[in-house]
Amino acid sequence: PPYVCTCCPEEKTCKRNHAYYTAHRAHAEYIKELSTSRKGIRTNPERLMEINDILAPLINKGQSINHIFASHADEIGLSEKTIYNYIDMNAFHIRNIDLPKKVRYRQRHPHDVVMKMDYQYRKGRTYTDFTSFMEQNPNASIVEMDTVYNDVSNGPFIQTFKFMKYDLLICVFHLVKDTGHMRLGILLLESILGEEIFNREVMVIKTDRGSEFTLGDEIELRENGSRRTRIFYCDPMASYQKGSIENIHEMLRQICPKNCDLYALGLTSQVKADRISSHINSYPKEKLNGKTSFQLLEFFSPDMAQKLYDYGLHAIDPDHVTLKPFILKD
Repeated sequence: PPYVCTCCPEEKTCKRNHAYYTAHRAHAEYIKELSTSRKGIRTNPERLMEINDILAPLINKGQSINHIFASHADEIGLSEKTIYNYIDMNAFHIRNIDLPKKVRYRQRHPHDVVMKMDYQYRKGRTYTDFTSFMEQNPNASIVEMDTVYNDVSNGPFIQTFKFMKYDLLICVFHLVKDTGHMRLGILLLESILGEEIFNREVMVIKTDRGSEFTLGDEIELRENGSRRTRIFYCDPMASYQKGSIENIHEMLRQICPKNCDLYALGLTSQVKADRISSHINSYPKEKLNGKTSFQLLEFFSPDMAQKLYDYGLHAIDPDHVTLKPFILKD
């Protein structure tokens, strides 16, 4: 419509150039400029190279960005989100493929499995029995147990124990995967900690229904009849019921990948299994507020930490923590 110029009231229209203000268009332009001003790399090439020299060697050891920031945040001087964005834009020599795997789990649903028979060793030790026991003993210390291997016939086999209170992983090396050797793994753990600490820290063992864990009575009771621990078995096809140890196995699998010969990789003795434990327990975790499992253990249970250190485990300097197979080589 014609625009009536206030500077020329005597005329109905004004032929001068005029600027019109439209609120929604102005706001859209503002949002666009606000977004584009934040895009791109706002760090000079020299500084990017300095950051790259910090990140690259540590990522090549299998460390995550979060782990690196726990020790080098001040040196890097940027946020984790910015670093991930720069990696996406190929600002460094490292690429997304070099970063540790980001695990996403699909939602699990319980399966109704009808068992032909309820084996004797499971009676009183089902997952339902576990939840009932924990309701009555909410402060009971829990250790999740499992077995990791690539060749079910030839091994080697790693019996894993995760102490839930400390997010701590202990690995026990085996040449054979059977009930006798798995029981010996528990006895080894008891000999390392001593009976008093074992009674306090391993009140409950939660595991799956693998055939190697069927010696329920022999695991729970000592030869003198005193109680060593209690063992409970998850439901079939319900690995999420011991999901915490499944999660930490993702870190172990960075050192011992699937579909490879673990012997050839260098996993040949308990000393190598201890090396895996030391590196994983020296890895700062975001859920522990940047602390390691060893640090958490030293704070809450210094006597147990000392037992493990006396046995041969040891904390590793953050820059030397490595989650790659080559740590198994001599």
